[in-house]
Amino acid sequence: MEELYLLDDELNRKHIIDTYSSLIWAKRYNDLGDFELIIAASQDNFKKIEECKYIMRNDDDMVCKIKKTEVKTDAENGSQLIITGTDIKDILKQRIIMKQTNFNGLVEEYIRTLIRDAIINPTDLDRKISNFILAEKEGYTEKISEQVTYDNLGDKIQKLCQQYGWGYKVNINEGKFVFSLFNGNDITDYITFSADYDNISTTDYSKDDSNIKNFALVAGEGEGAERRTISIGKGIGINRHELYLDARDISSTIDYEELLVNYPNGSEKVIGNVIYYQVNGTNIAILEKDDSGEITEVRLCDEIYINSLRNTGNERLSKYTSVTSFSGEVITSMGYKYKEDYNLGDIVNIVNEFGISINARITEIIESQDDNGYTIEPTFENIEQ
Repeated sequence: MEELYLLDDELNRKHIIDTYSSLIWAKRYNDLGDFELIIAASQDNFKKIEECKYIMRNDDDMVCKIKKTEVKTDAENGSQLIITGTDIKDILKQRIIMKQTNFNGLVEEYIRTLIRDAIINPTDLDRKISNFILAEKEGYTEKISEQVTYDNLGDKIQKLCQQYGWGYKVNINEGKFVFSLFNGNDITDYITFSADYDNISTTDYSKDDSNIKNFALVAGEGEGAERRTISIGKGIGINRHELYLDARDISSTIDYEELLVNYPNGSEKVIGNVIYYQVNGTNIAILEKDDSGEITEVRLCDEIYINSLRNTGNERLSKYTSVTSFSGEVITSMGYKYKEDYNLGDIVNIVNEFGISINARITEIIESQDDNGYTIEPTFENIEQ
């Protein structure tokens, strides 16, 4: 059995657990992982759990927070201690986006900005987690122009990662929580899971079209006939599935400081008694000033505001897709080895016994260890949706 380490509040390894009835260790690409550990209900084990807050393995980078402990007793197994919890990237869900945040630039930097504002360098120092840091940038080039207010930080990052096909994780390194993004490798040319290859057992197959929406009316600020709306997506006739998205929380009014950060190197220009803030000749915002010349309001120009609505709408619409998924138990004694040949987030080819073949991302890997042995159950989700 793989040894488990219990960590205290300061992230120090305090105890080892090397004997247990069962362990379920579930990692997820852009969702929260979790675990379940069952051990003998002894005073010594109770003490170990009470003294510690986190659990980890030497052979895996996921660390989990212990959230629930209970005792169950039955005639066959006696009293057992059942410990459960979630991946420590759940820390991100402990924060909300406290103020209206406008961003124009790289999505990767957007995520890092949200984390800095909520955890690393917040205005309210009570929100700060002093040992939470960001890993080096991955260098992703996707861009976004968006406004967000009061969303849960963890939910927002998860949605962005799902939209752009990225994974995210929080690891522990030298007493610090380290946030990072990652992207699996496309290994479809040489990794195929198939019952014909004797490397996976009979698969469970699911294709769910019940949540499809491909066209949305996005409604922004304003009331009645004055409300700002745009349409996104496409679909014709019977294949058109419409959705209304309320984006009233997206405002055209922003702080001047945010304007300068998100649209740098601009200048003011007066056109017909209206003061515009321009970047490279493009009107970004209209500036209102009082008699002393102080800026009293910054209002995004129509095209810029509409672009923000469009990005928000595309993010929300991206959840309404057809989902094709496979799951099955890997035959560990045959073929590919987990973490050597394939890993969480990788894109592989999978063929079931009915000849259905897709290129799919490994979005979940559940490892189970008990008296019956060791099993690996991956979940594959179609990336061509």
